[in-house]
Amino acid sequence: MKKLLPLLVLLAFVATGLWAQFYTTLPREERKALAEAYYLVGQQYDQKGESQKARDFKDMAFNIDPGLDPSNIQLKDQPSAAALILEGKAKLAAIPRTRAEATQELIKSKFLRWVSAFLSKDSAAMLELMEGSVYFGDLDMEMNQSQMKAQLDGFFATADLGGLAPTEVFDLNSLTVSPVATRWGETYAIEVRAKMDFSKQVPFWARQQKYLMHQSKGRWLMFAIGQKLPPARWTPKAAPPAAPSAAAALEAVPQPDIKAALLACLDAFLDKDVDTASRYFSDEVQIIRMNTSLSRREIAETFEGYFDQADFSSVAAGDVVDADSIFVGPTDRFPGQSRGQEYLLTVKTRLDLSDTIPFWTRFQDYYFAEERGAWRIFAIF
Repeated sequence: MKKLLPLLVLLAFVATGLWAQFYTTLPREERKALAEAYYLVGQQYDQKGESQKARDFKDMAFNIDPGLDPSNIQLKDQPSAAALILEGKAKLAAIPRTRAEATQELIKSKFLRWVSAFLSKDSAAMLELMEGSVYFGDLDMEMNQSQMKAQLDGFFATADLGGLAPTEVFDLNSLTVSPVATRWGETYAIEVRAKMDFSKQVPFWARQQKYLMHQSKGRWLMFAIGQKLPPARWTPKAAPPAAPSAAAALEAVPQPDIKAALLACLDAFLDKDVDTASRYFSDEVQIIRMNTSLSRREIAETFEGYFDQADFSSVAAGDVVDADSIFVGPTDRFPGQSRGQEYLLTVKTRLDLSDTIPFWTRFQDYYFAEERGAWRIFAIF
């Protein structure tokens, strides 16, 4: 059997044109085939010794098809991802990206960071994402940060959370983020279904959970938990200031260098200089929207395949992206990584190159870290 790469899962996404809860509307046979593809990718990660990735892909396989029987999977001669790309069978459609959609992704990221802190028994990290006080609607009570810390530390002292992943505690396929109209400013509701039951130790724990986050002095903070809204006249206590301050953090951002790296990468791509363009990518790049990754070599092969079909001779980087829209800031989307300081570059594009560049969208997020003395892209949304 030829090498089955995680990109084959990406191709399954492309074939359906669906992203969030993409499999729920698929016909039975397509859903079964997609689940088998996820399971096979998980097996490959097992063989490489990457047990966490293997478990993530296999868990998704059973989410897609709970009746999946691994022993009945028929191994087929799969073409390589690079071959499919070169044949023009792998490309992503451009996906409009509004500010609301971008904010929803940010809120989702904040919540997953909060969950990760919970599983790490890190009450301080949890409180950094919460207001000075939080209203627990289903309990009709307010708790300040000192009270919440005492409750969390008490729970952590007796709870066995070792080795648990967010997917084991919550059904992340049920996770939704949506704007809601409240008197507490721009607010988003996070709703998710719990898989595990901590209701005996955590008073607010329920099967169906709801959290409210709003923007407070430039930070997105959780201020309410539960299905019931806080009383109309209630106002949360102010959260302690972030450390370091947002202004100090922005001053330390190497924005010109990271911006120059992106534009240089794009210039090299438009010049069809594969080697130079690929140097601006890490050895492995996460394609966040697809929950998969590509190696630098696979990205280079993708570029080579499209060069045979596209003419960029009259196109410059300024024609493709709005350089004035580029913004670089610190990111905490990937807690626990060992790359050092990480930055998010956002940019608005001028042209639709979705037929040419597989990860192209109208609004783009590139995640940078310094590797071997150069700024390189390690993730793309």
